[in-house]
Amino acid sequence: MQGSRFAFGPYVLDPSAGTLLRNDVPVAAGYRGLKLLAALVERPGEILAKAELMDAAWPGTAVEEGNLTVQIAQLRKLLG
Repeated sequence: MQGSRFAFGPYVLDPSAGTLLRNDVPVAAGYRGLKLLAALVERPGEILAKAELMDAAWPGTAVEEGNLTVQIAQLRKLLG
């Protein structure tokens, strides 16, 4: 979804620009976290499998599931 922006609560995510804003102020979020967040907001109301999330953040790369856990925890902390 190139060019799409997703608004949720006080946040606006622009995946194509790689930016996350809170009340129009940039939020420091890592590349992988933004990729995971984009995967989640692009499919509201759906349950995504771990494999789908891992492929969104680490396409074509073998990584431990613990990396996903860490990234999700960081997103939760960041978003409150």
